[in-house]
Amino acid sequence: MQTLLVEVKDNTGLKILQDLEQANIIKLLPSAKVNKPVKLSQKLRGSISKETAKQMQIEVEQMRKEWQQRDI
Repeated sequence: MQTLLVEVKDNTGLKILQDLEQANIIKLLPSAKVNKPVKLSQKLRGSISKETAKQMQIEVEQMRKEWQQRDI
């Protein structure tokens, strides 16, 4: 037995899958059981301390100011 992730594009496809489930050919699982992709920002939240984040922000602002002052 295999578990597959399927994207249903319209109601006709959903109806076909429901008919297959009624015929005991497949079993439809609730979408909550399927691993949904997690945003990178959510994955990385809390990976650095607030102090480190503040210091990085200060450095980025300093670099931007230096870039603006270039005379090339």
